[in-house]
Amino acid sequence: MSVVIGTSYVWNIVAATVMGLQTAAFAGCASKQKAKLGLPHSAEVGSRATEKLSSEENEEFSRFQKVHQAHVEYTPLAQSSVLLAGLFYPKLSAYAGAVYIVGRLVYSFAYIKCGPDSRKYGAALTCPSIVVLLGATFYGSAKALELV
Repeated sequence: MSVVIGTSYVWNIVAATVMGLQTAAFAGCASKQKAKLGLPHSAEVGSRATEKLSSEENEEFSRFQKVHQAHVEYTPLAQSSVLLAGLFYPKLSAYAGAVYIVGRLVYSFAYIKCGPDSRKYGAALTCPSIVVLLGATFYGSAKALELV
């Protein structure tokens, strides 16, 4: 079996690029939050630099940091999955990538504005999209290897 990359694969590339841009954007949001609070760039949650913050400021800073960390942790998996699954199922994986992007936005904004309990709405979109992407990657690979 040979893999032919057609024009529909371009949407997979776009989805992977947007995923990377989201991660960079929320890194910028976290940095702006540090600047707003007068924290050094290297400040982390629970560090000496954050001791001067009020409880509310510390909680808000913590939310920004956690959202950024979640992006950093999941972006490599999402990007590689949308690109690899796209080799076999370009439209399915592009749609799943789009759902992931929207879910990650919902997750991020809900978490920052409303707290940890609100992230479930975004997770309800991101988790199934990752499962679809991974499933398409493994199934497409198994099919290419003539295992199924």
